[in-house]
Amino acid sequence: MLDVSDIMTPRQNLVVMRPESTVEEVRRAMAANKIRHLPVLDGNGALVGLVSQTDVLVAGNGGARTVHEIMIRDPETVDERDNVRHAALLMVRHKRSCLPVIREKELRGIVTDSDFLGVAIALMEQSEAVEPDADDFEGPDEL
Repeated sequence: MLDVSDIMTPRQNLVVMRPESTVEEVRRAMAANKIRHLPVLDGNGALVGLVSQTDVLVAGNGGARTVHEIMIRDPETVDERDNVRHAALLMVRHKRSCLPVIREKELRGIVTDSDFLGVAIALMEQSEAVEPDADDFEGPDEL
């Protein structure tokens, strides 16, 4: 079984925000990096929230508003050693498209619905590679 660490985006590749960042700064960061989720870290680097593209859209033209005002506080998280099934079920139950990944209270990455699509595609490709074609079952006409 795959662990969350096998499919997540690692911390070093993440764009993060501070609670005092503005909605406009988030909007620009999301557009520039073509991403939909940003972890929010306090001055000590601790995860305090998560801001999504939906949060930004709901905020509308409130570009001067802060991330602290619109972020999801204390988001559900998964440990990087959890299996992907557990993470997927948590996302479905809580209707989330992203989960911060932690280990010992430290942000290690994020896992998103897009990561799970990648797993699904890989599994389908594996399945197609081992499934016999219809031609494999056709025998000679003379039998």
